[in-house]
Amino acid sequence: MGSLTGWHYPTDLFLRLADHTYVSCGSGGKAWSCWGGKTGGQPLSTGAGSTRRADAIAEPDERAGITCYLINGVCHQAANRILSPAGILVLGAKGYWVSESMYGTYGRSRGALGMCRAPFNRHASVAGDLPECREAVTPKGASRPVEVEDADFQRYLGIVRDLYAQIDGVRMEAFTDDDSRNFQLKLFSAMARYRLGTDAVDSPEGRSLMDVRASVEAQRMAIEDAFLNDKMTVDEFVTRYNLLFEQFQQHVAEVLSADGYRALLQMERDERVVLGDPEIARLAYPGSRRTPGL
Repeated sequence: MGSLTGWHYPTDLFLRLADHTYVSCGSGGKAWSCWGGKTGGQPLSTGAGSTRRADAIAEPDERAGITCYLINGVCHQAANRILSPAGILVLGAKGYWVSESMYGTYGRSRGALGMCRAPFNRHASVAGDLPECREAVTPKGASRPVEVEDADFQRYLGIVRDLYAQIDGVRMEAFTDDDSRNFQLKLFSAMARYRLGTDAVDSPEGRSLMDVRASVEAQRMAIEDAFLNDKMTVDEFVTRYNLLFEQFQQHVAEVLSADGYRALLQMERDERVVLGDPEIARLAYPGSRRTPGL
């Protein structure tokens, strides 16, 4: 069986932008860009998995079905989808847990108004390896995927996979804004319980944390509604989305202790990251305010 490696590199755009991530296979004979570049990064972790299946998940555009940038997810979610045959994630990338807080492990299946449909097609029947990927190699510097052997992580990832599986057979036309919001909150609740512990999430502070997360869903729907209806430019869309995510981090810092903030997001309490890259967004939505793949 071949191997899959998750990679990351910092962007030079501005210091607070989360790392870009992408995926390669074997000795690097093939890589998938995940909405950005696919060379020059540092390896995160490597795991064994079907590279042919990873390629099918990636799709020809190498975005793994993350249809609309910043609405369904960013590079982290695309990379996680491609890495799923190996059972690993792009853990360790700057801003990763903020990204997972906002989109879930494998992304949002749709945006506001039923647009930007992005179901996670796992291609479970695909097996084997691509010719350029058959040599299983662990790149120098890649950390051993300790999460693969961690029982708590495996339990969490199992919950995540079960949640995504529950919407596999749901027609996206019948998946309402409320359904989308509730699904995202279930994902965040599972993540918070994994990162903080069940007792912490069931405490008054934990309930306040869930309220903070719930408010993001209402606000993001309003932003997407304006963008999808041509009432907002691409740059305005990215700015509003980034501000919303910064406000989320600020409110989390107000709700949790410094240790709690660090445990949840793997950042210091006064640290903030943004997820939206305006350069990628301009490429994603060229010459129009409207989104592709509607």
